[in-house]
Amino acid sequence: MSRMRPFSLVIALALSGLPASAQVLTPGHRIPGSLSALSKAAYTLDVGKDVYVYGFVDQLSVDVVVRILAPDSTEIASFDSPARGPEPFQFTSKVEGTYTIEVRPFEGAEGDYVMVLVASEPKATDPAALVDQLMTPFTGDDRPGAVISVVKEGRVVLAKGYGMANLAYGIPMTPETGMSIASVSKHFTAMALVLLEQDGRLSLDDDVRTHLPELKDFGTPVTLRNMLNHTSGYREILNFLPMQGSIGTDFMPREEIFRVVQRQPALQNAPGSEYNYNNTTFALLASVVERVSGQPFDVFLRERVFDPLGMERTRVKMRQGQVIPGSSQGYEAAKDGTFDAVMDFASIYGASSVNSTALDMTRWMANFRDGTVGGPEAVASLTTKGILTSGDTLNYALGLTVRKWRGRTLFTHTGGETSHRTWFGYFPEIDGGVFFSSNHPSFSLAIWTDIAGEFFADRLGPDAPVEATPEVADTTSTPPLTVEQLGAYAGRYYNEELETRYTLYVEGGKLMGRHRRVDPFPITHEKGESFKGGAWFFSSLTFDRDPAGAVTGFMAANSRTRGVWFRKIE
Repeated sequence: MSRMRPFSLVIALALSGLPASAQVLTPGHRIPGSLSALSKAAYTLDVGKDVYVYGFVDQLSVDVVVRILAPDSTEIASFDSPARGPEPFQFTSKVEGTYTIEVRPFEGAEGDYVMVLVASEPKATDPAALVDQLMTPFTGDDRPGAVISVVKEGRVVLAKGYGMANLAYGIPMTPETGMSIASVSKHFTAMALVLLEQDGRLSLDDDVRTHLPELKDFGTPVTLRNMLNHTSGYREILNFLPMQGSIGTDFMPREEIFRVVQRQPALQNAPGSEYNYNNTTFALLASVVERVSGQPFDVFLRERVFDPLGMERTRVKMRQGQVIPGSSQGYEAAKDGTFDAVMDFASIYGASSVNSTALDMTRWMANFRDGTVGGPEAVASLTTKGILTSGDTLNYALGLTVRKWRGRTLFTHTGGETSHRTWFGYFPEIDGGVFFSSNHPSFSLAIWTDIAGEFFADRLGPDAPVEATPEVADTTSTPPLTVEQLGAYAGRYYNEELETRYTLYVEGGKLMGRHRRVDPFPITHEKGESFKGGAWFFSSLTFDRDPAGAVTGFMAANSRTRGVWFRKIE
């Protein structure tokens, strides 16, 4: 091994994209910066092989995305959790050389931040010690924490808590602390449907309207299987409702999930033709379970899944405010650097809302081996990849991603709510798995590769080569639109589907958008009639004009929702 080079971090690009004088960042040193909608900042650091680096970007007034690039320019990690407060980044160098930390604004956001390096130290060589190192940002009695469990060859070899489950009452995290596992809940919803199919009560190829006839008829069947593998074409409720100002855990009755489908003018894609991750469908599937079984969703899962597996501390949160004994409190970053308690989702049970522990989740892992619940047939159904109408095979099965990693099959799913972050992974060929969950808003799930790679090193193949991440071409129009040109887009716009209205206006030479429940955000011209929105739920706006050239409205979209028409009303 070559000798480790001295550590240094220097600014490589100015915030505006122009050269800047180099600045060395030492641990604890704070470097302030600002981002505009189209700018970025890049920092370089020289380290030796097997060095653990940890720092954070303090998001004072801008939401950022942090990317880590290896010496050969391949992206090795990306971090994007809370919109304010610290955005931690951490990585372990695999080769000696110059690494780049790139900071970009999220979806055209603008504002100030501070770059901070916390630690640069040799990577721990013992797997358990490595976990302790990776959990450094979430360790202490003054911050939310995390739990982790690791199964190796069918045996629990690590189960540990870090940080606090509840800051107000000083309750630490333990392997028995209940965690809201968010979308990892989808495993269990899928198992419920598979069990009902085994009972002869339904078929996964049924049209959902056979069981929920009040749903809108789009002229083509949407099957339960389409819903289980995210190919239904329904609106994604958690990306769609924010367009009307419903942010985070705003109260949302179950009836609203049905109303979203009822008011949808057309499917976003033909059923089975396209994968588009969707929480609406899994929430509706929980209602299918209730209709077909005649039991509340939580009772069905407790009697048919949790109790038979000995998951005694696992429950489903069915309503906002419901108390689940021994569960953790979720938090978000406060502007003063502390934490505020927040509520996680409850009304979309089926898509989310299972509350489990690190140890209970190891019992769920064992079911993929033993088939205690549902037998090998149920496990096979759960892990069989979906096939599109084009014949292409998905990496998603039923509520579960199935993929290869370092030569081994991996059953996995991630989960993220207002504050809780969860990762689940099980390697059936080596009977090993990892589960971790956090109530810290800045927790990154990217550490799973380090943990799994260290614990199962002797059973995994080599790291696959990573292709270099190409720089995205700048499609922004030049020169920028004039104030007069931007003025053509100003006005009030209304969407009937959401029954909501936005005002677009020009201020400080920029086109801006506002809603009575949403902070003003920039709308940046890209090319033609295409604009980039500075709010994550309005990431894309495409305007339309009449034959006379007057703007008539715009089509809004984000990563999971598209084709939302806002008509110009004045």
